[in-house]
Amino acid sequence: MLSPIHFRQGRPMPGRIARLRFLMLAVGLLLLAACSRLDLAYRNLDLLIPWWIGTYVSLDDEQKAWLEPRLDQHLAWHCDTQLPEYVAWLEQLGQLSQRPQVSANDLRGQLVQVREAAQNIAVQITPTALGLAESLTPKQMGELYVAMDERNAELREKHVAPSRKQQAAARTLRMRESVEEWMGPLRPSQVAHIDAWAKARGDYNKTWAENRENWQKALRSTLYDRHNADFRARLTALLQEPEDFWTEAYRKAYPASEAALAQLFADLLNSADEGQRSTLRQRIGDLSSDLKGLACYPR
Repeated sequence: MLSPIHFRQGRPMPGRIARLRFLMLAVGLLLLAACSRLDLAYRNLDLLIPWWIGTYVSLDDEQKAWLEPRLDQHLAWHCDTQLPEYVAWLEQLGQLSQRPQVSANDLRGQLVQVREAAQNIAVQITPTALGLAESLTPKQMGELYVAMDERNAELREKHVAPSRKQQAAARTLRMRESVEEWMGPLRPSQVAHIDAWAKARGDYNKTWAENRENWQKALRSTLYDRHNADFRARLTALLQEPEDFWTEAYRKAYPASEAALAQLFADLLNSADEGQRSTLRQRIGDLSSDLKGLACYPR
């Protein structure tokens, strides 16, 4: 998944930033992690710092001074234009949760809207990302590359190196915890749905990791040539059209993975009892209220 970059400015990322990040970029509401106060997201400029670098970079004082007013602008744009869209998305999901039966296509439509939200953010932050990239010193670029390599190694050790059986078990656990956060305790038949989904993903972790590294390879090449005339066009394409840099394996795997996720959500929702549906609607309502309660939310 895409994730915001968190520059080393001495501030930890609070829980609600993680929740809002997943709301924008994750693959569906049931993957949202439990965390605390969402209004902290709008008091911490780390939220919309360009995520395209993907890890940590130390900024000097001049870069920070250049970046902060632009982040203020991004946050104002995001709150004014995007949060109402998220509330509408949550309301649609709440309506779906009240149907006796939903289809995988219904929920896949929800995932498409999440992708569109990510695209909106990518377009919005591109000018800032371009300016920041042009300001990176050779030392900062070296720091970036080392950090990317270290992060990739960590991800491979955690998600690729284990056996398929271990990967599936970890996938089941993560999904079960996320779903139970939103629906409450699951019945054995619902856990079986999750287990079957997790096992069917096969080597998806490896495919995902290789695709991530392929995109980063293109990023490195683009940053290395950042003084060339085509730099801005190349970086813009990386940010706004990342699918153009997907590996062939990932290009084939992604639609099937998205369809399988939508089917899993449909199976879980269709098999939910009234208590689980009530819990889900309560969670949706709470998050919608949180968003509407932000001081910057348009009135």
